[in-house]
Amino acid sequence: MAGFVDFEITWRADVFGGAPQESSAASFGTMGINFRARKATSEEEWQAALARLNCELPS
Repeated sequence: MAGFVDFEITWRADVFGGAPQESSAASFGTMGINFRARKATSEEEWQAALARLNCELPS
């Protein structure tokens, strides 16, 4: 079992604003984030999380 479930971004900000690297960071859309997640408690929980993912690509 690998990966995490219940992933969520809890904070985001422009952490490079005013820094010497501000222009190059801005050109790439760089942001600072905090996130939280947890390991699945069972194989069944992990499989259920995978089943909820939707990665359909248009034809």
